[in-house]
Amino acid sequence: MNKEKVIYSAISIFGALIFWWFASGTIFNQAILPPPDQVAERFWEMIISAEIFQHLGVSLKRIFFGYIIGCSFGVIIGTSIGGIKLIKDILDPPFQFFRNIPPVALVPLAITVLGIGEVSKVFIIIYITMLSMTYNCATGVMSTPEIRIRAALCLGAKPKDIFFRIVLPSAWPYILTGLRVGLGFSFMGVVAAEMIAAEKGIGFLIMQSIEIIHPREMVIGMLVIGGMGLIADRIFQFGINRLMRRHMVTMKR
Repeated sequence: MNKEKVIYSAISIFGALIFWWFASGTIFNQAILPPPDQVAERFWEMIISAEIFQHLGVSLKRIFFGYIIGCSFGVIIGTSIGGIKLIKDILDPPFQFFRNIPPVALVPLAITVLGIGEVSKVFIIIYITMLSMTYNCATGVMSTPEIRIRAALCLGAKPKDIFFRIVLPSAWPYILTGLRVGLGFSFMGVVAAEMIAAEKGIGFLIMQSIEIIHPREMVIGMLVIGGMGLIADRIFQFGINRLMRRHMVTMKR
């Protein structure tokens, strides 16, 4: 990260804190939006008692399994929809139907069918991640230039070679986009999944703080899940950039 990015990031964070401090007590009542110093004080107490780490650990565990499983299913379904017309005709209508259903709407159904355990919560994350991955992967496969496929067929390429050497490289940018978007969606999905019938997790912390009127914990929950999502996104970007640079060096050789 260059110096200009660091400066701009610091300015944006400082500006947001100033606006938050100004809004608390002027635009909003402090009982609704506590000022940054009160939130920081409570956050430090939760760090000392390790309470915040317990909630965060549970949420990250759910995100990890839901994201991995959702992306795996998304790649399989997306490549099938994008590459095989029969499967597209069969799966595209239900996919477009479920794509418009927000994960929050599925929480009561998931609990009814799958129970109040971990399976229902991970299912919500799998659902929202899989939809993002499926859409991007199918779009990438379908965007493969037809002329490349025909040229490969004329040279005697087998279907396996066409997929791995032409279709997959062409769809790779879309797949990476799906992985990144799905990662962000998984953090949103875990909050929705934990707001009902959960005993631990950031979503549970936010929901509980609303019920017992503890706005500081509610703000802390939002800041923690947003901060962890930002960190995960930056790690993802860093890893992909390193991977692509290494790939380009290998290609040049």
